[in-house]
Amino acid sequence: MSVTLQFLGAARTVTGSKFLVTCGGQRTLVDCGLFQGMKPLRLRNWSPLPVDPATINAVVVTHAHLDHCGYLPRLARQGFRGPVYCSVASAELIGLLLPDSGHLQEESARFANKKGFSKHQPALPLYTEEEGREALKQLRPIDYGRATDLGGGVSIVLHPAGHILGSAFVEMNAGGVRVVFSGDLGAYDRVVMQPPAPLPQDADYVLIESTYGGRRQDHRPVQEQMRERIAPVLRAGGIVIIPSFAIGRSTLVLYHLRQLMERAELPQAPIYIDSPMATDAVEIYCRFAGEHNLRPDLLRDAHLCPIRPQTARLVRSVEESKRLNDLKGPAIIVAASGMATGGRVVHHLHRRLPCRENLVLLVGYQAIGTRGRSLLEGAEKVRIFGEDVKVNAQVAAINGLSAHGDTDDLVRWLRTASRPPQRTFLVHGEEEGLAAMARKAGELRFPHATPDYLAEATLT
Repeated sequence: MSVTLQFLGAARTVTGSKFLVTCGGQRTLVDCGLFQGMKPLRLRNWSPLPVDPATINAVVVTHAHLDHCGYLPRLARQGFRGPVYCSVASAELIGLLLPDSGHLQEESARFANKKGFSKHQPALPLYTEEEGREALKQLRPIDYGRATDLGGGVSIVLHPAGHILGSAFVEMNAGGVRVVFSGDLGAYDRVVMQPPAPLPQDADYVLIESTYGGRRQDHRPVQEQMRERIAPVLRAGGIVIIPSFAIGRSTLVLYHLRQLMERAELPQAPIYIDSPMATDAVEIYCRFAGEHNLRPDLLRDAHLCPIRPQTARLVRSVEESKRLNDLKGPAIIVAASGMATGGRVVHHLHRRLPCRENLVLLVGYQAIGTRGRSLLEGAEKVRIFGEDVKVNAQVAAINGLSAHGDTDDLVRWLRTASRPPQRTFLVHGEEEGLAAMARKAGELRFPHATPDYLAEATLT
C-alpha cells in the first residue's frame, strides 16, 4: 500500500504545524496549526489549504497551542467534516482555546476598524468565536496508550509528550509503516510537567521538533533570574508586562511568582492575570493530576493553590482590561499571546513600552517576525496598531521557562529508540535549530532530512 507524507506546515519554520499522511484512500492530517511570525507565513492562514479539506478523513492534534490546533475552524469552514482526535486533557483545553482565539480575533478586527489602521476594509477576523465553538463538536478525545482505528489501514496511539497538560506525540501505523510525530516535547527536569514517554520501539520514521535544536536552557534557577529582573522594577514603582501563552506558560510563571513572594524575595505587588482562559485552566489541572507534579489537594485550595499567587487578580472583561491602562505601579500584568503577536498583551505593550520604569519580561520562545522577537533583539521601536511605538521600557528574557525541551532533551528522547529509524525528519524549527538537530542526528547515525514547505516523501 502506498504511503506518502506531505509537509503542509512547520517545515523550516516553528509554526503552522500540519503533516498530511495519505495511505491508500485514507488521508490523515497530524496537527492543524496557525502560522505565526513573518507576514508571508501569516498570509498562509488566509489562503486555502493546499489540499482540499473535504478529502481529509481525520485530524490528530498533538496539543492545545494555536500553532498546532488553531487552524481547525478554518479547516471546517473549507469543508472538513471528519473527527479530530486528541488526548482527553487537550480536548478540555482546546475547548477554552478555540472560542477564545476567535473572540480575540473579533476584538482585534473591531479595534482595527474603529481606529482605521488596517489595510483591509473592513478588517475581518480569521474566524469568529462561534466558528471556534462549532469546531469543538468534531473533537474525539482518546486516552493515552489506547490504539484507535482511523479506518483505511491507519491507526494511532497517543503518548505523553511532557510539553503542556494533555500534550502527546503520535505513533501512527499506516499500512504497516510506523511513523512517530513528536509534536512539541517537554524536558526531563521540569517542576510542573512530567517528562515525555520513551519513543515507541521499532519506529520506521520519526518527525522531531527542533525549536531549541541548537540551544541549551540556562540552568541557573528560574526564580533567581526572575528575582534579579523583576524585584528592582517593582521596588521602583514600575510595571512588569509578561507576554505569556495562556495554557502552560502562564501556569509556570504564576507558580514561580507565588514562591518568590511567599519568601519575600519579591514585593507583594498585585498580579493581574489578563486572560480568562488562563484562570479557567486551573480547574483542568485539578482534574488531570496524573499528568503533572502538582498536588491536586493544593490546587483546589484557593489559598494554597501553587499556581494562584495571593496577590493575583483575575481580569475577564474587555472593560476590566482597558482599566489597566490607568494602573499605577508597582504591578505585574500577565497576558497572552506569548510572542506578542496578538491578544490583550499588545494593548498593554502599546501603553507601557514608552515608559523607562517598566519591564517587558519574555518567558518563552520568540519566533522570527514576531513582536516578541523584535523586542528580544533590541528594537528601538515596534509597530503596533498602525503606529511606531518607541521602546523605552527595559526588555529581558528568562531562560528555563519554556515548555519545550532543549537540545539535550531532544537528543535524550531520540536515544530511547530501539534502533535508528529509516529516516528522521527535522521539523518545527528555524534554520539554526534545524541545522543543529541535523548535526545531532548525524552523531546518532540517524539518517535524516529537513523537508521544505509542501515537500512530499514516500514511506515504505
